[in-house]
Amino acid sequence: MLFFVCTVLCGGGAVYFFMAGNVLPALLCALVTVFLICYTLNFIFKIFRSINDFTQAVHYRDFSKRYPENKRQQNTFFHHFNLISDVFLVLNREKEVQQHYLKRMLELVDTGVLAYEVDSHDVLWVNEALLTMFKIPPIKNVYWLKTRNAKLYHELLDIPLGESRLVAINAGNQVVKTLTKASTFQTNQKTYKLIAFHNISATLEDVEAGAWKGLLNVMTHEIMNSIAPVASLADTLKKRLENIKQTLGNAAPADVEDIESAMDTIHRRSEGLLQFSDTYRSLSKTIVPELQTTNLYRILQSVYQLMHPSLQQKDIALEIKTDEPTVNACIDRNLIEQVLINFITNATNAVKDKPSPHIILFPGKTADGYPYLTVADNGSGISPENRDKIFIPFFSTKKNGSGIGLSLSREIIKIHKGSIEIQSKEGEGSAFTVLLKGGD
Repeated sequence: MLFFVCTVLCGGGAVYFFMAGNVLPALLCALVTVFLICYTLNFIFKIFRSINDFTQAVHYRDFSKRYPENKRQQNTFFHHFNLISDVFLVLNREKEVQQHYLKRMLELVDTGVLAYEVDSHDVLWVNEALLTMFKIPPIKNVYWLKTRNAKLYHELLDIPLGESRLVAINAGNQVVKTLTKASTFQTNQKTYKLIAFHNISATLEDVEAGAWKGLLNVMTHEIMNSIAPVASLADTLKKRLENIKQTLGNAAPADVEDIESAMDTIHRRSEGLLQFSDTYRSLSKTIVPELQTTNLYRILQSVYQLMHPSLQQKDIALEIKTDEPTVNACIDRNLIEQVLINFITNATNAVKDKPSPHIILFPGKTADGYPYLTVADNGSGISPENRDKIFIPFFSTKKNGSGIGLSLSREIIKIHKGSIEIQSKEGEGSAFTVLLKGGD
């Protein structure tokens, strides 16, 4: 404002002196006026350049630049530039803190979360829980899954919004059952789909196991309560018939032998039902493991010594292979040996019709450092429709199978906080792997 007033006064003075005929003062005032005009224009251009520079910084979100506040004329102007930059810096820091907090929170939850852009299928966000759950590497586009996990790919695209749905998806060698829900949101004029996968496989297994245990408790209780008196009465009647035969001798009626045979059959079947109930009662018992650090290779050697003689008689080759004989795990040795025996027994039945039957045992460690034990065979394999049924109590593909071996095995591994993974192909064989919690 001061420069403007001075410029007007000097310009007016130059006109006044020129009109009065005073050339020298008029010329001096004119020169001062030109100088002030040039200085003002230069100042205005600097302001415009500063404004342009500031707008560019806002456009590229670069608020690190500081404007000098030591020039008196521009002090207030640049001071407000710096205030605006400081506000944006604070907002950016708060946004970064929120994003970091959200990222850490999503990494800590067990629920798998994935967000992708609906049109391009580009992945905006995927947390570690989802990658671990489905055993996939970090992905940048959902389309990558089409040839690697088609079921997961189609679920990501087709899952309805706002609806919870139970979905079974293959993840490596096992099937993961998830409760899935999806929603959408918009940002930067783009629409994103957000999907959450909550792994409920363990929960379903626990509920299923609890239901079977309850059923077994009721069934064995009712059978034993009903059959025990029948077995006792049949045994008593059988003994009385024997006494009658001894007393009457040849005078005993001809029907006595038939009645005795019938009583013997009733007694034998009653005892069989009692034994059946006692056998299946083991499924409903709570198993308490005695955990201690144990070498897995030594366990396989012990099982080998136990099973090899009988398998050799059936011309079935049994061998142990390992590159890591020092792998240890914190387990109940007796229970894990029982699991391995169950696996080998099933493998024996699976390879019996093969021309060169063989079963391989090997311990090792996963890439994550977890110890495992595997029983593999070149048998008949497991059909896809039976793969989800083999752990159900009483289910068996063998003619005389009891259907409790694998059910008990799964319970034993669950109390070790481990899991059983199955690889199988019909006509080529199967591999049962037990993943265990490591020990020193």
